[in-house]
Amino acid sequence: MKNGNFLDSLLNDKSLQIIDMKKGLTNHNYLLTTNNKKYVLRVPYEDSDHIVNRHHETLALNAIKNSNIDVNTIYYDEISGYKVTEYLENAYTFSECPYPDKIERCAKLMRKFHRLNKKIDVSFVPIEVLENYKNHVKKPKFEFPYLENIINEIKHMKHSEILCHNDWVSGNILFTKNKTYLIDYEYAANNNPLFDVISFLSENNIFDEYERNKFYSIYFDEFTDTIKKNLSIYEAFENALWCYWAQMMYESRHEQVYLDIAHEKATAYKKVIQTWLSDNHINI
Repeated sequence: MKNGNFLDSLLNDKSLQIIDMKKGLTNHNYLLTTNNKKYVLRVPYEDSDHIVNRHHETLALNAIKNSNIDVNTIYYDEISGYKVTEYLENAYTFSECPYPDKIERCAKLMRKFHRLNKKIDVSFVPIEVLENYKNHVKKPKFEFPYLENIINEIKHMKHSEILCHNDWVSGNILFTKNKTYLIDYEYAANNNPLFDVISFLSENNIFDEYERNKFYSIYFDEFTDTIKKNLSIYEAFENALWCYWAQMMYESRHEQVYLDIAHEKATAYKKVIQTWLSDNHINI
């Protein structure tokens, strides 16, 4: 990564052209073009400090460097959160991607990422993160019956921790013809890798059993009943988690997109919790 002089010289270049890419919920992203070179500049929103921890991102970036998983980072400043990366020509996000094997490619990417077996000095503790988001929501709009039961299941779940990304949304997965990338490590920290698995599936609306099984067959060496049960627990939990996140963001920015996300997650929670209750023979 280059020092601050690189960003200063880039932004002061008279030939510089800047285009708002209009992508990202936590950051502004700009396409910078100068001297026939293209870069992506990430600029965090002003209220992002209580959402992500930049030092955690620094640790994660250092842990995965040379792994050929992330897009090449040219400049990164932990204090400001400014980041400059190479621009990938003809790259697609997951939702944009036309390639028929995109689910399988993501399974291979996640398997490769997790099998680095990296750890950093901080953990993503889902229950604490949920409580943090929940405490920031002044006027909650949704209820989550049986959430305490789900939380209790997570507390007693046996698992090992490795470095996880924790935010496998469409915009954080990039595809070129021959390669798949995982970008933006703002939420990255040690966690149960099953959190990442269900993050990818639920955030990208992969609910079809056949498509999920395609992912499982590549990612897991063996897909057991215990894994299936734990995934359903995390799926319910993560819908509640990101619903509180979206409500927090809506109260901070008053943008409809966050309220839409909150409603989507609350609806998904109800569907998942009904299945979980049925599987555990609990009468509603």
